[in-house]
Amino acid sequence: MTKAQQATISAAIATAEDGTTGRIAVREIPDRSVDAFERAKREFGRVGLHRHEPANAALILIAPKARMFAIIGDRALHERVGDAFWDDLVKESQPFFARGDNEAGILYAVARLGEALHAHFAESVTNSA
Repeated sequence: MTKAQQATISAAIATAEDGTTGRIAVREIPDRSVDAFERAKREFGRVGLHRHEPANAALILIAPKARMFAIIGDRALHERVGDAFWDDLVKESQPFFARGDNEAGILYAVARLGEALHAHFAESVTNSA
């Protein structure tokens, strides 16, 4: 990814996370052959998302040379959105990645994850007088 693409994705992640307790990470790996889901689980732990409470982090992993991607979420996020959310997110993101538009695929997935975080993990606002 170019620096401009990285900046665009970082801004999208910041917007998706803003006002929520959730975290989203993106990892791009150079592997030509990979089990994307298993690698995503390893990367999730490697980048420390498993330590994020309240267990509502998500990771998007892309392996462009292998033409693979995976999107995973921690237990609290998964409990709130359910299997159908993940299945739909993968199906909806797949066409972007299939045509090699990784940036658009990531941005789409980040936006959908942000919607889920805002729906289920909005930070409570307290007013002090």
